[in-house]
Amino acid sequence: MKHFRIAAALLLVFCFLSFAGCDTLPQVADGGTDTDDLVCIARDCVVLGNRFSDLMMDETAAYFYGFAGTVVGSLRLTVERVLWLKGEGEDFASLSEGSRYTDWDRIAELCCASPYPYYFEGLLYDFQGKTDEAAEAYTYASNMTNYPAEGLDLWYLKDMSVGDLYALRDELRKEEDKIYEVYTPVFYGYERSFYASFAEYLYADAAELFEAGRYPESVIPARYAVRINPKNEDHWTQAVASALYADDPHQAAAWLEEGLKYFPNSEKLDAFYKALTDLSESSDNGGDIGGE
Repeated sequence: MKHFRIAAALLLVFCFLSFAGCDTLPQVADGGTDTDDLVCIARDCVVLGNRFSDLMMDETAAYFYGFAGTVVGSLRLTVERVLWLKGEGEDFASLSEGSRYTDWDRIAELCCASPYPYYFEGLLYDFQGKTDEAAEAYTYASNMTNYPAEGLDLWYLKDMSVGDLYALRDELRKEEDKIYEVYTPVFYGYERSFYASFAEYLYADAAELFEAGRYPESVIPARYAVRINPKNEDHWTQAVASALYADDPHQAAAWLEEGLKYFPNSEKLDAFYKALTDLSESSDNGGDIGGE
């Protein structure tokens, strides 16, 4: 009974605070997006990540931690790129020394559903007069579910003084430190794309790889599908199945436990639970979990 009450409470918290809470940005007087508001979004996501981490719901926690990382990391990388465009540093590597992630693909993989890497990449193209590339990146960002309803406008970064940019860069590095004190991301090299921002695409990719017998590969998009939309039972069943067929019963068990917190009455997940229980008992009796 306690398990059911926790699941119900978590779903209410998730529905109320998750995606809807990450897309509202007050605007500064001149119409630009205040960087302090972006930092607040990241901080709110870390709070949510901590709550789910305490409840041992690791994939849900990773979504929020990762989202926070994309917000702060994208802004920090943009500031460093602007400094470089202004002539700072012998090269970009020396200028960005001490920063965690300095390429868009790595930052984007922190949370596939975040529009911020595409937006800030587009902004930098815009600064350099690369209008076609900027338009493409802006289009990707603005069509993502989590793109702020008010839009984003950080053009003023181009006109900030070097001193102010360095001060902002240092502030953002400290914010990143706070995120990664509680979260250590794992990168799987999943190809970055606009389509990967949608759980349905990730689920379909996982299912296709699974059907082709490419089980370890199917685990990766299955993982991201449950992060982006854990309120879909099929996403959890696909993730558990992928992990089991990839000979990773421990990961399957972890996903099963988290999935059951969202869907405690799921017949599919319950069937997997019984199968894993049988595997565990077989192992305890001298059987080989990985064997046939």
